[in-house]
Amino acid sequence: MPFLDVLSTQPAGTARAFRLQGRVESVGKKQFPADQMPVFDFAVQPPLRMRLSFPVGDTQITACRNAQHAWAAPESALRPLLEGLPSGGQRKVFQPIALPFTGKQLALLPVLLEVQDKGSSPLEGTPCRVMDVRMQPALDRLLPPEAQNWALRLWLNLTGIPVRAGMSTPMGSAVVRVDQVEFSAELPSSIWNTTEDAKILTPNDFEQIAGRIFKSVPQR
Repeated sequence: MPFLDVLSTQPAGTARAFRLQGRVESVGKKQFPADQMPVFDFAVQPPLRMRLSFPVGDTQITACRNAQHAWAAPESALRPLLEGLPSGGQRKVFQPIALPFTGKQLALLPVLLEVQDKGSSPLEGTPCRVMDVRMQPALDRLLPPEAQNWALRLWLNLTGIPVRAGMSTPMGSAVVRVDQVEFSAELPSSIWNTTEDAKILTPNDFEQIAGRIFKSVPQR
């Protein structure tokens, strides 16, 4: 499971990074035309770097954490995302980006999941294997209510790389197209560079803005 391996706690010198680029096909019942799918870009290089870019309204917002430095752009579009943020209790430093598991512990994760092979289904002419993934029912009931009843459907190409993914939770659903997935020991340093139209953020503001970007529903 490469995505989780990147985020797991690993010995020094074994950290990896990934970058995921794609388009949003639908959010809930809203289906986007093929030529109007919102574009997203997510990169993470544990334990210190993360960058995400996603449309909020009609503007593409980018938020980036580079070690203890954080920024978001364009500054002119950030006001709605910053309004109402708490002013107190701001942490002075970022915490490491990692799941509280080692790679060996993650190897046990398939035992906790229910995976169903839904057969082959071509996607725009590309042969794909469709897989449904969810938590084992007996274990799902032990999770907090907000973490229960989720389901993931993956379209995997012939090399096993996801090219489409659909996620359903009690809070809503979304389907995305995956255009590019990159795994590497280190991503190019230019990804994390501050842009000219950026606003420097505190750790608390960055996490709040990143959370609001993830929760946003594109309006077009």
